[in-house]
Amino acid sequence: MGDLSYRMLQIAGAPAGILGLEELFTQLFSEGVDPNAEDLRKRLLGGVRKHNFIPKPTEMEYANALAMEYTRFYRSKQAGKAWEKKDYGQWRGYPREQIPWFPTIAPTLCNDCGACMDTCAREVFERDINGKIVVVEPFQCMVGCCFCKSVCEPHALLFPSQELLNNYREKQ
Repeated sequence: MGDLSYRMLQIAGAPAGILGLEELFTQLFSEGVDPNAEDLRKRLLGGVRKHNFIPKPTEMEYANALAMEYTRFYRSKQAGKAWEKKDYGQWRGYPREQIPWFPTIAPTLCNDCGACMDTCAREVFERDINGKIVVVEPFQCMVGCCFCKSVCEPHALLFPSQELLNNYREKQ
């Protein structure tokens, strides 16, 4: 299991760490599964369940988030871009992927103005195919930074409390 990819997605407004997502996407792509396939959501949920727990009440939110991610993956692969496991580095001795510090977007508040995208130099944000702002690279976010939140006029960006970072002490 240690060789599986790990990715954090926002599902129903909360971060969820998922093992094996890149491998699942690669398999579906190699089988020629189109993002508009009728059974895509069912296959995504089944594939993710092999290595992860999905709470029953959140199945629809998982299915929608996974379908959106697969669509991004599919388009990227069609454009000839190869997936590479990213090294996000470490923070205080912990792999960056283990630090739940990144923005989440309150969709009911976000007006998609793009101020967060203009402010963030780390390419954490992107517009989806509908023009909505989404967090695409949560682990690119600098731990402790929340400058994008200060420029968000509708206050649609949420971050964990700075106190969360006190739980991470340098590993010995």
